[in-house]
Amino acid sequence: MAAVQVSLPNFTEGREGTAVDRIVIHYIVGTLAAADTTFSDPNSGVSAHYGIGEGEIHQFVDEANTAWHAGDWNFNLRSIGIEHSADPSRTRAGTTSQAKWVPGSAATTSDVVVHSRSGVRLWPVKVAPTSCIPGPSQSHR
Repeated sequence: MAAVQVSLPNFTEGREGTAVDRIVIHYIVGTLAAADTTFSDPNSGVSAHYGIGEGEIHQFVDEANTAWHAGDWNFNLRSIGIEHSADPSRTRAGTTSQAKWVPGSAATTSDVVVHSRSGVRLWPVKVAPTSCIPGPSQSHR
């Protein structure tokens, strides 16, 4: 499934020479359309590289640039952030709601690892849930 390109202001050009070595998996509290709106708001100060939900994949930030997704500047520099429309309060995996994003998530994550669009091969790579990120720090500069 091809990603829909969504232009937004919330990212930092480049990665300050830091190699990408991980993918951070997040979930959106809301729909992919809500993430589009939030990430497009320059006052929100947040973004991700990809968003997956409701049968679509959106690319918000080029992999060569730093998205503001992790709440920690060093994690932002070294990772690709993938948001999922999969709030834990919604129905469980395998039901209609989440069944739509699981194939897109697996395909996007593996595509990022094997064929990084930034030209950097991400292997080996760590895939980490949001809960593995250290406490809050400056998320962007």
